[in-house]
Amino acid sequence: MVAGHSIYTSASCGKIDREDSWFLEPYQKHHGQAATFLAHIKEGVEIAARDEDALLLFSGGETRRDAGPRSEAQSYWAIAESKGWFGEFLMLEHFFFCGL
Repeated sequence: MVAGHSIYTSASCGKIDREDSWFLEPYQKHHGQAATFLAHIKEGVEIAARDEDALLLFSGGETRRDAGPRSEAQSYWAIAESKGWFGEFLMLEHFFFCGL
């Protein structure tokens, strides 16, 4: 399970490594935060890919009202898909996301 800690808010996935593309709480606003989210997403996909019986779960709901109707889990899934990490490491049938 990869726990979501923020919501990606940019319209495209071209700016995933920039903190201003994420809906961050004041305590999260520091250089390198976006890179940490990306590392967690990619590592979760890679770990699940090593076990054919594994299920990858991205968790996290719509925790930031001002971020719109988007969950943390949905954000993490969209990024992994846009980067091609599912095709590279994991088949989609091994994936599930849970968001409120």
